[in-house]
Amino acid sequence: MIDDHVHPFPLEAAPFDPADLTLDVAAEPDGRRADAPWRVTVELLAGRLARLLGCDSEELPSARDKAARDWTAYTRRLLDDAEVDGMVMDPAWHRESAGSVSAYADLAGRPVWELQRLEPVVDEAIEAGAGAAEILAAVDQAMSDAAGRGCVGFKTVLAYRTGLAVDPGAELAAAERSLDSTGPVRRRGKALRDLVLRRTLGRCAELSLPIQVHTGFGDSDIAPRNADPLLLDDVLRTPEGQAATVVLIHGSWPWHDAVGYLASVHRNVWAEFSLVQLFSPATTADRLLRLLDVAPTNRLTLGSDGHGSVESIWYGCILLREAWTRVRADLAALGARPSWLADVQRAIFDDNARRLYALPQESAGDPFRDR
Repeated sequence: MIDDHVHPFPLEAAPFDPADLTLDVAAEPDGRRADAPWRVTVELLAGRLARLLGCDSEELPSARDKAARDWTAYTRRLLDDAEVDGMVMDPAWHRESAGSVSAYADLAGRPVWELQRLEPVVDEAIEAGAGAAEILAAVDQAMSDAAGRGCVGFKTVLAYRTGLAVDPGAELAAAERSLDSTGPVRRRGKALRDLVLRRTLGRCAELSLPIQVHTGFGDSDIAPRNADPLLLDDVLRTPEGQAATVVLIHGSWPWHDAVGYLASVHRNVWAEFSLVQLFSPATTADRLLRLLDVAPTNRLTLGSDGHGSVESIWYGCILLREAWTRVRADLAALGARPSWLADVQRAIFDDNARRLYALPQESAGDPFRDR
């Protein structure tokens, strides 16, 4: 499969604690995650990894450390087990420098393609006291540079900043005034950020590159009311919004139906399913079915949103595979033809991502090889 949403993971052997898989950015004073033993996903991640390594859960720390002594072999073992053929990476989440994905490809032994996140450009310019016109120019230059070095798309986390209720009529004068606001940089400049998004959509169309838009839940510092994908409908109906290829990511939990609807009524809008399974593993199949029930299957991609550890990428991908097995059975029971289901399987696990990001067409056929 093509994992269309990952973040950096250690390039050298590093400790691993299943409890680090959390949406809460604030740990206990001593660094512990006191609620970790009570969370289903922590229990399942530890149990599944122990099964892969052939040990009991109690023996997992030592067995994992032993397996990870050869870090390259261990990383590739996990990715091979999840049948990951390539990854689309947003390195900016870990403050990695532009063009850094080659190191991850070398370690993983498979292609890693880069996304350019836009918010670091905007945030740094606001922090430096730049004006609205300067910030727009900086974003435009960053996008040109990214396209020049081979980035396969862009990403915005506007939901983490001033929210997805974008004013499509925002103009330069209002953008300039919005920079006079006070408070944290990430919450400043709403009109400026709204204008940046609309300009960015137009630039994406010119560069023929898609843009991922964070929707739905995220880390504990997001304001969920500002992350509803339906808030984007007005900007999606602008000329720029209709021209760009827009990918609404993370299944927009808890708005699965909404993101499916937007993909069904806007031919340039794609739905992406990631992150959800990491934190709601027991109901992943139900959520995937709700999305597939509405969104066109030829405009749906899948990703782990693995971050911080290679184990999270592995875990996210195997959960997707198991979820699809259940969904496929449900759809077959409802009357879907085997040939159609086979086409959908190839599409959502591989072919759609290759088409969306213009990746090499090297599909290995059935994404569930040997299973």
